[in-house]
Amino acid sequence: MEINKPHSDIACEHERWDINADVVGGHYPVKARGTKYLPKAYIEQTDPEYKSFKDHVSFYPAANRTLTGLLGLMFRRNPVLENTGVIESSLKGIITRDGKSVNDLAKEVCRGYLTAAYHGLLVDHPSGTASSAGEALAEGIRPYVLQYPAHSILEVRQGVVGVRRAVIYVRLLDDEETVRELQLVGGVYSVTIHRKVGSTWVPEPAIVPRRSGQPLREIPFVLLSEDDNIKPQPSIMDHVVQLNLDHYRMQGLLTSCHMFISTPMLFAKGLQKGEIDKVTISPGAILAVEDWEADMKWIAPSGDGIPSLERQLDRTEDKLAVVASRILARVKPAPEAAETEALRQGAENSVLASIANHVSAKITQALKLVALWTDGSAVSYQLNTDYLPTKMDASEISALFTVYQGGGMSFESFFYTLRDRGVHNETLTLDEEQSRLKADGPRPIATVGAESVAPSATTPENEARPLG
Repeated sequence: MEINKPHSDIACEHERWDINADVVGGHYPVKARGTKYLPKAYIEQTDPEYKSFKDHVSFYPAANRTLTGLLGLMFRRNPVLENTGVIESSLKGIITRDGKSVNDLAKEVCRGYLTAAYHGLLVDHPSGTASSAGEALAEGIRPYVLQYPAHSILEVRQGVVGVRRAVIYVRLLDDEETVRELQLVGGVYSVTIHRKVGSTWVPEPAIVPRRSGQPLREIPFVLLSEDDNIKPQPSIMDHVVQLNLDHYRMQGLLTSCHMFISTPMLFAKGLQKGEIDKVTISPGAILAVEDWEADMKWIAPSGDGIPSLERQLDRTEDKLAVVASRILARVKPAPEAAETEALRQGAENSVLASIANHVSAKITQALKLVALWTDGSAVSYQLNTDYLPTKMDASEISALFTVYQGGGMSFESFFYTLRDRGVHNETLTLDEEQSRLKADGPRPIATVGAESVAPSATTPENEARPLG
């Protein structure tokens, strides 16, 4: 197998990924594929006629809207990054080589994973002469997280390392002329870069990345896949994409019918061959022929099949609404009972929350590798999983304030709980709120239960705490 060719288990999925990418991309990529997605209206249709027909067929952007809606739910609130080390202080703003932040990286990972259910993250450890991670950072030598979408992953192998199962071999396509080969041999991680010279792939000398002078004992590659399977599996968008294509083809049939019935056909009889080679019809025109049996009439198709096609389109849109977690659902005159709706929405949200947790765990894994290379600090990253926000009532706010006053939570946790439950604007940050509190100056005494407290933005932990 050539070094730049994907393994057969991965190559067989490329067409599915291409289709998903086209349909999610919307109108332009789908129509650019022509008859791959929209058959001709009739076999003898010429290229100019097909182009005109294709231009008249509307494409319903269900897959794009679904993906946008899912991403909107996952990032309705800012993800939470917990770290007290160099990632929080220095690296989170630029975590990739092209200058993306951790949150920008997470958005791209989510988009890629929702579309293909196969995505890779590599923590690249640059070489240097520093003997410690601190010295390396001082020299500007720092790790970056590299992204590898589904098409860029050529091969992944797993094996047993010690007492655990781990990745032992990876091939990645950096670009059309560069392949990165990662290996774990004898417990030591090495990188070999293959470059295309003419028509030949030439490997460069293997590199053994080191951390604090010691070689790495694992491949710093994180694979995002369904059930952590190295073989690609269907994504959450697959069924939406296929139904979207069904809708597009059916819309083509309906458009074809409309084109036929909107232009009545001219029927002529009794004309001799060569007698009239071309007939031009215009309002008020009179066509005279000598044959008394000659006749000419307009025939208008009835279009009886159009209502059936329209009903089928409606049913397809309903199916799309079901598989797209009701993001595309039409408002119906008879709403479901509140309990039924809550159960349905809860089940759908649990699927998305499961995906969000899976992606969060993989991004956390990559960030831990970054931290391990730098200062070894603990790190975690969590995407939003609360998709049905409900505002707190007065009694809940009072109870929460009591917990805060009693030392059961920090002001930061108190603030974010209020914000996440709709008391504050969801774009408000803790720093902005503290600045507002300081600008307001001393507050009047607030009464909670039987206690009276004088809130202050700078109150020590053992005194009255700020309210609001």
